Amino acid sequence: MLAGAAFALYPCVLPSSTNPNFSLTISNTAAGAYGLRIGLVWWTIGIILALGYVTFVYRHFAGKVAPDGEAY
Repeated sequence: MLAGAAFALYPCVLPSSTNPNFSLTISNTAAGAYGLRIGLVWWTIGIILALGYVTFVYRHFAGKVAPDGEAY
């Protein structure tokens, strides 16, 4: 549904109800190339750290729980 709404509103990201000149479009809301590059670098670093943490936690706690006779 969200993709359908975005497709229906395309080039306007956020249409203005008062004046069409105040609408936010794809071209005037796009981030600069430098900001996108920096964001990609930080996203890559963050996803590597997150995946490393998940791997560490999974391996660290694997096989530690042993149910007793009274467990469900």
